[in-house]
Amino acid sequence: MKRLIPLIWLGLLLPATTADAQLNQGGGVSLAGAGHDLGGATAKVFIVEFADFGCGYCARFNTETFPKIDSAYITKGVVRWKMVPFVTGMFRNSRDVAEAAECAGEQGAFFKMHDLLYANRKEWMASKDIRALITRYATRLKLNLTAFGQCAMNPQVQRRIQRNDAMAQQLSIRGTPTFYVNGRVVPGSIPFDLFSQLITTAGK
Repeated sequence: MKRLIPLIWLGLLLPATTADAQLNQGGGVSLAGAGHDLGGATAKVFIVEFADFGCGYCARFNTETFPKIDSAYITKGVVRWKMVPFVTGMFRNSRDVAEAAECAGEQGAFFKMHDLLYANRKEWMASKDIRALITRYATRLKLNLTAFGQCAMNPQVQRRIQRNDAMAQQLSIRGTPTFYVNGRVVPGSIPFDLFSQLITTAGK
């Protein structure tokens, strides 16, 4: 018997092209300038992921399921993926590392930092000197430390994460990860086979 996945429409406006600036019509939530993308803008399926780097289910999804989606759909141009990091308030140091991921993104390394943070989530959540640890992560990724440090002091980076937090609240996101597949919500870390069914259906 097939497992049924609850899907509902929500007020999230998903661009079919790169015209993100044309969002925010009809009372929906604009994604313009939010998150980090993988895949081509012309993909038929647009998936938005809301996640907290401290979330264990998010880390497991990133390790077990996402690489398969990337290989089967994103790299082949079927899926455009947007990851929107936000802070649930449940995990220690999560805001610091979310901002660090944004600063890594300024150097084209968001997803490298993203993977590193998930792989080391227990370490950074236990850290008593999160700034020093984040600097070590930036060094490991061979980022420009001067630019990285300047970014970390930029209030705009803090406001970016705060905006993501507000967006998640507006969308009534209560658990992580939460996904939106062409505008339909898919809560939780579901396995690849079920995700594959959703992508196939959405692409028709």
